[in-house]
Amino acid sequence: MSESQASLYLAQAFEHGEPDRRSYVIGVGRLEAVQRLARDEHARRHGEYGIAIYQVEPDAPMQQHPHLVDYLASVMGEHWAERAAAAA
Repeated sequence: MSESQASLYLAQAFEHGEPDRRSYVIGVGRLEAVQRLARDEHARRHGEYGIAIYQVEPDAPMQQHPHLVDYLASVMGEHWAERAAAAA
């Protein structure tokens, strides 16, 4: 399987400042499609939510190895970056 076929991406929207930390998944699939869905949702919500795009591994817990590839900031202008791996 080629790299492009093996790669899977997920877009998740996060409401800035929400005490319940509400979020929802926008789409899962190929990078180009997920980025398009994320941009469309970001525009539709007028930047109310920040949107993270992750590369994910099928059949593996995302929380263990999240890989942030893109982030669309909310109108609050936050910046989100991957956490550095913990030193062993």
